Amino acid sequence: MIGIVGGYGAVGGAAARTLAPHGIRVGGRDAGQARRFVEEELAGHGEAWQVDAYDEAGLARFCRGCRVVVNCAGPSYRLLDRVARAAFLAGADYVDAAGDGPAIERLDGSQPAGAVAVFSAGMLPGLTGLLPRHLARFAPGGAHRLDVYTGGLDRLTPAAAVDVLLAGREGHGEAMAAWRDGATRSRALAPANGVELPFFHGPVTAYPYLSTEAARVAEELGLHEARWYNVVTGERMMAASSTAVSADDLIRVAELELAGRTPYYVLLFQLSGSGATRTLALRTTDTYALTAAVVAHATTAVLAGQVEPGLHYADAVLDPAGVLAGLASVATIEVSDDITMIDLAEPAFEEGAL
Repeated sequence: MIGIVGGYGAVGGAAARTLAPHGIRVGGRDAGQARRFVEEELAGHGEAWQVDAYDEAGLARFCRGCRVVVNCAGPSYRLLDRVARAAFLAGADYVDAAGDGPAIERLDGSQPAGAVAVFSAGMLPGLTGLLPRHLARFAPGGAHRLDVYTGGLDRLTPAAAVDVLLAGREGHGEAMAAWRDGATRSRALAPANGVELPFFHGPVTAYPYLSTEAARVAEELGLHEARWYNVVTGERMMAASSTAVSADDLIRVAELELAGRTPYYVLLFQLSGSGATRTLALRTTDTYALTAAVVAHATTAVLAGQVEPGLHYADAVLDPAGVLAGLASVATIEVSDDITMIDLAEPAFEEGAL
């Protein structure tokens, strides 16, 4: 039995459809929605449960009897290790679509012996750590520099909007920073406005943001330099990104930008080493289905015993080639050696200099 918290949401619902043959328990705050989802989307093949991730007793009941508990609820910064602890107490393993460093730190090795937990098993974080590792396998002589651009035109769920607004919160990353010579360099980069990037639609604004995932992967790959950019498309979203808005405001802005247009999202990676540059572009029209595909892959890997006991980041334990093979139905992937390294880096001001 696989229990999915947030099982009828944008990510959880897509994951549930994929994982249904294993036997699933769909949980959410609205019991009626859970029942309708199981009846209409799964043809009755599953259990519908009312569960609130903030109700400790109810969460314990939901997890009891599950082999793996999957968390697709959010926002991740509030849930932290709450669902993971309930899963462990019920004797289940755990997969989290979004949870990251703060959740792992709060658990701090308190999981039962033999328990498996995989965090950041989604698109961002998740694929944004996994795909650089995939590229690095094909860098003879080692990787030197990595540039990453992520963004597009996409709808936002309430949980996703909150995570976007709080992306820069302490412990999750640093705006305008880059990775250089083994350390995070503050205020090393500046936003690039009105630029043309391969695979993106029209002029965009690229905002430097070095997440904790980005810094961790850069260190583990031994990179000399890494630059991560959030790419914003559309005048309204550009304006919203530079002003204080609420989650509801951000959702409405995203809807206005999408009016009459096809959603798209791009994960663009460029890795250089030994004088050569390799580019990987992943494109999708549904980021939630893409996230769910990674969640489902991580869950089946845990079920199959392919992940060792312990607390893990998905990018560190999943096989990149295997994950990519499972994304064919929700994304297009292009790898090229013919695209010149993009260079947006006009230093804002080096740390310690006037």
